[in-house]
Amino acid sequence: MTSKDKFNVSRNNNTKDYATRLPLKQQNDYKDCLSCRLIGATTFGGLGAFTIYQSYTNPLMKRGYRYGLEYEHLLLNQTTEDDDKLYFTYQQQGYLGIQASTLNGTLHIRYPTNLPLLAKKIDIVFSGRSYVQWNEGTIINYAEKKYFEYTCRVYDGDELGISYLDLPFEFKIPENAHSSILPVTSKLTNHLGKAKIYYSIKAIITKEKRNEHLFKLKVPNKVVEIKCPITRFIRQQELEKQESITLTKNVNSGDYFITFNKGTFNQYDIIKISLNIKNINRNIIRNVNKAKIQINLNEYCKLKVGYKSHLVEKRLLHSVMNEELEKPYKGFGFNIEFFKEYNLYLSESKICCSVKTDLINVWHVVEIIVSLNGKKRVKFEKIISIVNAIDKI
Repeated sequence: MTSKDKFNVSRNNNTKDYATRLPLKQQNDYKDCLSCRLIGATTFGGLGAFTIYQSYTNPLMKRGYRYGLEYEHLLLNQTTEDDDKLYFTYQQQGYLGIQASTLNGTLHIRYPTNLPLLAKKIDIVFSGRSYVQWNEGTIINYAEKKYFEYTCRVYDGDELGISYLDLPFEFKIPENAHSSILPVTSKLTNHLGKAKIYYSIKAIITKEKRNEHLFKLKVPNKVVEIKCPITRFIRQQELEKQESITLTKNVNSGDYFITFNKGTFNQYDIIKISLNIKNINRNIIRNVNKAKIQINLNEYCKLKVGYKSHLVEKRLLHSVMNEELEKPYKGFGFNIEFFKEYNLYLSESKICCSVKTDLINVWHVVEIIVSLNGKKRVKFEKIISIVNAIDKI
């Protein structure tokens, strides 16, 4: 079998699209082989396709604090004995999307004096990528895009042994960078539907040593990498300038009005919804005395590989209310009215920010279903945007 039989590959700029058409067992064998080769590539400082399979083979060990504080991460491919020898601390400075933002950090080297780190030079690489993957039976759809990659040299000395050293670095975050998105999983075969936007810091350590005959021999570069979350912001004042939005439907059972306080929300915001039903006609719905209201918040993630796409749906919030309808007022005849306000608390669920890229689209929909006495269901859907907002700078 030729490589052409194994993969249909199309390349466009920094985007790689893969569609595998192999029996499942051969796919697994091939991936295991490729995964081993990629692990070896990381030891030699390979960039390229390393990140394709790292989530399967290299668990990220980290220790850190909540967002907004300084992060401290252990590096990949370390044993317990190495946990305190090499680690990063970093912090996003400035509010991306509002002002210039940078990633400021330090690579900390803490080796014993009798067993120092043998390094001739050390480079730090800051990069941003996204990828999507999902299965259709035995077909694997995969795409990856590299948004940027910056490199700076933080160490270039004559010393071959480093025991205690702090190496600071700083990178400018591109103004058009998106917020990080954690892996989005799908319920497809083997749960292999995935998507994420992520940023990483990589240390490439070039080493040299002498053999017993005093000849210099180059040894493989040591490459260690961590993930670093990046957040994009808008001003809270922009959210407060929004006007309310009203949706209407006129049906035989009555006139329905749904009002949202706005259309774009902070991740920890409250969605305020007003429901008003006018002219409920008892001639259409006999003995109407109850209303059932369902309010859902759904998150949709569309994964794209070339001309193919896959939609992942996730229900974030769900509420059901049974309301009693008041008796008709004098002068209303057979018509009655209903009015109620409801709140959806976004802080009660883990929500991705809305985003639109070449590979991943994420959006959110508020769904409202109203039924009177279990009949005449009326459904409303409203697309909203979820963002990170900051009040004071």
